[in-house]
Amino acid sequence: MASIYIHIPFCKTKCFYCDFYSTVKLSYLTDFTDSLLKEIAIRQKYLSKQTISTIYFGGGTPSLLQPYELQKIIIKIKDVFDIKKDIEITMEANPEDLTEKYIAALKNTEINRISVGIQSFEDNILQTLNRRHTAQQAISAIELLQKHGFLNISADLIYGIPGLSLQTWEKNLYRFIQLKIPHLSAYHLTYEPHSVFGYYLKKNKITPLKEKQSAEQYDLLCYIARKNKLFHYEISNFGIQGFISEHNSNYWNNTNYLGIGPGAHSFNNIARQWNKPNLFRYISNLKAHKLPPHQQEILSDTDKFNDYIITRLRTINGIKINEIRRQFPQFYHHTKKVIDLLKTDTLNCKFEKGKFSLTEKGFFLSDTYMEKFIILAP
Repeated sequence: MASIYIHIPFCKTKCFYCDFYSTVKLSYLTDFTDSLLKEIAIRQKYLSKQTISTIYFGGGTPSLLQPYELQKIIIKIKDVFDIKKDIEITMEANPEDLTEKYIAALKNTEINRISVGIQSFEDNILQTLNRRHTAQQAISAIELLQKHGFLNISADLIYGIPGLSLQTWEKNLYRFIQLKIPHLSAYHLTYEPHSVFGYYLKKNKITPLKEKQSAEQYDLLCYIARKNKLFHYEISNFGIQGFISEHNSNYWNNTNYLGIGPGAHSFNNIARQWNKPNLFRYISNLKAHKLPPHQQEILSDTDKFNDYIITRLRTINGIKINEIRRQFPQFYHHTKKVIDLLKTDTLNCKFEKGKFSLTEKGFFLSDTYMEKFIILAP
């Protein structure tokens, strides 16, 4: 099985925490969509002889495309690739775009999972993040999706935001629970170097929450999720049984994936490849029936081992010692030595039946534990 990621690089405004490639030049939407269809055709052989189990429209803001345009892209993928019968097709959407008319049109597409970028149910926090929607628009978007029969819904929330109190975070989480959304992606705010918040941090214009406050918000998140039967299957992801994200799970299991669009990444267990984040060169190359500008990195055995560690320790699947022995025999003794050192740390780690994984407490400190396994290049 393999996956396809479609990067829609358009936003009306830039969120202050975001460093994904995007542009506000919406006049290029039609040219971009035409180019996207051409790239899908040109890259047909990248996932040859593999069945596609998930398609994911990310961004940027995929909901800036009309539903018929999204369906046109899906049809093109189905024409070019072998598609699993019950394929998961996810679309990221901003609440302000999810009007009744738009959602009704979405029902005429094959999109069957919607990921809504709510981030907060508090208007003042939304303003801090430079989001365009209001808390009421977020609530209305979820209710309209449910009204029109979309059951597989995920919502994004952010914690660790300057000015976000523990009480307000609790209120956000219970609002999420009240809306009966079956999947939650909850991310701690990160100060990406090329984001507005990254700039503010560098210039001392913003003060991050203290680690103790962040840890309290994380603990509360885990408690409320557990209490409401949301299974914590990855550092930032929680889902009711039957609503785990198959697409994201594929990434963490090192499944091959093809990235389409400017800035999109691809992976085939041999190399990583990424399209350069430049909309104009992307469109001009594909108009000339050429591949978009891209770069490639051939993966060494060390790279593959490090990828395995990083992806597996993000999830409850953890590191399986027999898989290390089979796939990375040269790193088996190193891995076993690190596990032997860590397995007594029962608050953050557990080792049972040949599997080493992080506990819920350990997830919050995951970078620290990953670093202990990582092999540095000579």
